[in-house]
Amino acid sequence: MDLRVHEWTVADTDAGARLDVFVAGLLPDRSRASIQKSIKAGQVTVNGASVTPHAFLRAGDLVEFKEVEANPFISARAEATVLPKAEDIIIEETKDWIVLDKPTGSLVHPDASMPEPSLVDVLISHDPKIAKVGEAPERPGIVHRLDREVSGLMIVAKTQDAYDSLKRQFAQRKTRKHYLALVHGEPPRDEDDIKFRIARSTSGHRMAARPTAETGGRAAWTHYRVRERLGGAAVLDIEILSGRTHQIRAHLFALGNPVAGDKLYALRRTERAIKAPRLMLQSIGLEFEDPATGEKRSFSLEPDPAFAALADHLRLA
Repeated sequence: MDLRVHEWTVADTDAGARLDVFVAGLLPDRSRASIQKSIKAGQVTVNGASVTPHAFLRAGDLVEFKEVEANPFISARAEATVLPKAEDIIIEETKDWIVLDKPTGSLVHPDASMPEPSLVDVLISHDPKIAKVGEAPERPGIVHRLDREVSGLMIVAKTQDAYDSLKRQFAQRKTRKHYLALVHGEPPRDEDDIKFRIARSTSGHRMAARPTAETGGRAAWTHYRVRERLGGAAVLDIEILSGRTHQIRAHLFALGNPVAGDKLYALRRTERAIKAPRLMLQSIGLEFEDPATGEKRSFSLEPDPAFAALADHLRLA
């Protein structure tokens, strides 16, 4: 077992927040129930003292979380997790790759902060050879990933040659990734590019989108087109031409139009209250070249019914 220590100083904007809610907002891959359990176990302190999960924080408080980590590889089992069956998420499979529809709430692969069962367990159970594919044992076959609360299309490599080919395609922007998002507010233009650089934020697990004139961070490119304006909200078609961590979420937050249902990238005040049933971001289109044949392959999904239901509600409200 390893120990990882998180430390946060409570900002003025977080004064009055409940401890478990505050920590959950900074560690989005941890459920609030698991955080409450850690607080009760004395792993979380405020100004060096153990407190209850419902303790209210003050500006300047020092919150420390001594998180006990298990082995971060795929055999780790930190807590019970319900995983989908391979046959329920695989859309198409060849000897070289699998295209799947990732459910919202499913972790793609474990990491040091969340060592629990994940989709790689499902994939290895389906085809054990995948365990030897890729660059790291904790994410076998994973060419690209989706955030835990994002659903939709992903491709997974079944052979090392396919993995190498697909990684090159992503790096050289030969793939196409199309997303659907329902966001707070209405973007300033009907169609535009967002090219803010992406860097890790100094607080929590968020990424920060910075002006392109800055030299820090990594270049990132998101293209959006407004599908529908809903009066204080909008539905967007999005294509990303780079693959940075949290890219779409961080870019839209920086634009002033965060994704509805996003607890990590959330504005304190929005033009309209939106009660989203999930993070309203879905990967609905994926295009790549088959590594074996060079054939262009395209896949698409119908939007989650939650998008239409929420849009209908917003039109009528």
